[in-house]
Amino acid sequence: MNGFSTTTTISDTIIPHPSQYAIQKLNNFEYVELWYFLPDRCKEAMKTSRSIADDTFSLAKLDDQLTIHPASAFKASKAAIPDHNLPFSIFLRAKNSFLTHASTAKWPQAHLDALALFYWHLENHTIWNNSKLGDMVILHYTSHMRLNWHDCLK
Repeated sequence: MNGFSTTTTISDTIIPHPSQYAIQKLNNFEYVELWYFLPDRCKEAMKTSRSIADDTFSLAKLDDQLTIHPASAFKASKAAIPDHNLPFSIFLRAKNSFLTHASTAKWPQAHLDALALFYWHLENHTIWNNSKLGDMVILHYTSHMRLNWHDCLK
């Protein structure tokens, strides 16, 4: 059994976790829709992860080695909604959860800072505040640019 520090404190909040699929995407620094990080999707992921047998695994190639992963880590949800189709208020909640989980997945701080600043500029852009189409424009732009950003990092 591992030891622990008696001065360590525990969190006073429970952060819901997304599906294994979304976590795997984060750990691999791959694009994943923000929909997976919505609180209700995280709750649903907890329910379904318990219903999938713990002994169901899939093989994956990582560099020159085969690795074994839970089967749930490879299955995208058929109900996933693209970022640009989320209501703006829902998008804002999802991106906050996404940033929290990306940090937990050990993304480089420079990447997290860049994304946080990107989202801050989107939330405060004049088109969002001064146009009936602002939500749609911001969401389409965000969806396209975030996907492009991930493609450029490959």
